This record gives sequence, structure tokens and C-alpha cells, in this order.
Amino acid sequence: MSLKRDTLFILRAPFEDAAMEGTWFCTSCAAMEGALLANPHWAARIDVKRMPHPRPRHDIIVLIGEENQSMPVLVLADGSTPPEGAKAFEGRYFLDEPKPITRYLAATYGGAGPHP
Repeated sequence: MSLKRDTLFILRAPFEDAAMEGTWFCTSCAAMEGALLANPHWAARIDVKRMPHPRPRHDIIVLIGEENQSMPVLVLADGSTPPEGAKAFEGRYFLDEPKPITRYLAATYGGAGPHP
């Protein structure tokens, strides 16, 4: 499957977890939502997919494998130069922590990055 644009997968909030009582949001995904609000131009340059909580998450699995379906995750477009620390699955690169994701997006597309 080819990927023409960097693609950010985040959990759609709020969600319910069948294993727990209550309604939830993912703190790391909420940080990504905040970064998108601070940098609205990113949404015009990357694909943002807000996904439901239950696994399996097929859209992610086909790109970076079943073991890498946690969110947030930024899957880099084909041919992208991966930053230091990027993870790989079958030749495809991805970032799965908010600070590295937002550092990459700020460096690649401009805008505000995370404060050190």
C-alpha cells in the first residue's frame, strides 16, 4: 500500500473501553489535537485519521504491523527521510510519541514545535 502523505493516526475522543467503566480520552492524542490547533496548516499538508478505540486497528496494521497499532502514531509518506529515532516496519517509517511527532511536523511543515 502506497502512502503519498504523512499520516497521523489518533484516537477519536471521547471513547469507551469495554474493559473499564467510564468514558475516556487518550492524553497523548489530546496533546496531538492541541498541536494541530496550534498549527492548523499541518492539517492541509498531512492526513489526520481519528480512529475508534477498539482493536484491531486495520488501517494502521496494514501500514506498520499489528504490534504497532497504538496511537498516536505518525506514519511517514513513502520516500520521506526519517528523523533520528524513527521506527521502521518493512521499510516504512513511523513515530509513536507526541514530542518526536510534533518535532518532525514542525521541522517538515513549519510552525510551533514542543517546548523542550
